[in-house]
Amino acid sequence: MKKKLALCLALILCILSTSALGEIIRPMGPGQMGYDAVVISKSISIRPTQNANAKAVKKLNYGAHVAAMSLGNGWCECYLSDAVDSGLSGYALEDYLVLDPAYLKTEESTPVYAWQATDAKKVGLLGRGETCPIIRMEGDWLLISLRGAAGWVVRPSGDATGTARLRTTDVRRRAEACLLASDPWADGRRVTSETLLNYYTFVEFDAATRMWNVTFDTRNAFTFEVTVNDSNGEASMEEVYNG
Repeated sequence: MKKKLALCLALILCILSTSALGEIIRPMGPGQMGYDAVVISKSISIRPTQNANAKAVKKLNYGAHVAAMSLGNGWCECYLSDAVDSGLSGYALEDYLVLDPAYLKTEESTPVYAWQATDAKKVGLLGRGETCPIIRMEGDWLLISLRGAAGWVVRPSGDATGTARLRTTDVRRRAEACLLASDPWADGRRVTSETLLNYYTFVEFDAATRMWNVTFDTRNAFTFEVTVNDSNGEASMEEVYNG
């Protein structure tokens, strides 16, 4: 009897220690100057050109926020204010930012693991009420940014927000490939991977349909729209707007 009671208590403790209690805060979507982006490395440099050797005009530390637009070539165009003329500060490497992230807000102490297993090495412990940006979701696990590093936490039970499986950068690459494969023309010339670098790109995730909507804006009253399926990564052309 005592052994059965001890086994039951151990099982209960195991369940409590591996379950995550918290909520997932949905992405904000595009803003006036781009997407809200959060720094997930110890620090990043904002540079005047898309050159990693260019002298930094500003440094941002972990957790700092900046308005940013992905350029699709590993760089983001970054703004540090709402002023259209004076707000452009430069460029940052996209690998050190999460654009338009969802956030995990814990409701209790939550262990962070080195990989997706509750018997894996613990690399951190989140306190109650902490908020961390989510890098990606895989099944019942969330990869979160953790003070310049990253680790896995069990996805909160009952989460119905539909956090995306694909990363924004992956979605954009798939959408670009689909667009270019359709042999598009804009402003009287064929669109190429080079000319796409001059476009504004907006990437939005619809949790209800599990679909991404990607809009390529030529900045001259001409836009392309592509959808990407979050479940299988398949992309398809939707609409072309002129004027």
